Amino acid sequence: MKGFRVLVADDEPLAREMVAGLLKEDPEIEAVVECADATEIGPAIEQFRADIVFLDVEMPRIDGIQVARGLSAEDPVVVFVTAFSDYAASAFDVRAVDYVLKPFSDARFQEALSRAKERVHEKRARDAHAARNGAEPIDAMLGSDANTGYLQRLTFKDADHLVVLKTADVLWIEAQDYYVLLHSTRGRHLVRATLAAFESRLDPRRFLRIHRGAIVNVDAVREIHDTQGMRLLLSNGADIPVSRSRRRQVTSVLSPRLR
Repeated sequence: MKGFRVLVADDEPLAREMVAGLLKEDPEIEAVVECADATEIGPAIEQFRADIVFLDVEMPRIDGIQVARGLSAEDPVVVFVTAFSDYAASAFDVRAVDYVLKPFSDARFQEALSRAKERVHEKRARDAHAARNGAEPIDAMLGSDANTGYLQRLTFKDADHLVVLKTADVLWIEAQDYYVLLHSTRGRHLVRATLAAFESRLDPRRFLRIHRGAIVNVDAVREIHDTQGMRLLLSNGADIPVSRSRRRQVTSVLSPRLR
């Protein structure tokens, strides 16, 4: 059985080392990496390919809630470990699987870890399903450009009717477990496919991956906001976060268009 890769983020060295130490005692934990600064978390998640993140709330510059809010369904499972009880509601708003208050017992920590492992198992099962079945709708979609091979229009079933949608009308694409949600000028459409499968078939000059869980049509971007993390405002009003690891590429592509 595949093990778990866990990231621990806490600006307090003793607290961080304690959590990391408990994790290293678990034979199912494949590797543990530590972050002392919230600004390191995004790049570390992507480079380390973490399955679970144990995250403090109050950290310098960026708090843990803001970090978790920038994550998507494709990102690691989040467990908050903090001395502050008043952030619990916000933590569950950003899909945290547990909220552990310091000081905690070993039993309480193991309970949170078990919940996180269970959620990762669920995600892996969905990913395996997507790997087996996710390419089918993509392969059935019509309208690839004869020269480039990139999709020009999408054809798929939506309830009891067939939808033909130009890729130019797709504003952004959002990962939804083993589906993707297409946000278009004609509404929203749920399609069985992986985000990676879509990305490989879309023209990279027109579509840009800005997050592990989101691809945007560059023509739909109206504003770039860069306070407490970069976000893009699209023509339909969608406000989408940009991961720290992708902000340089996003800036280089979009800044010339918005001058």
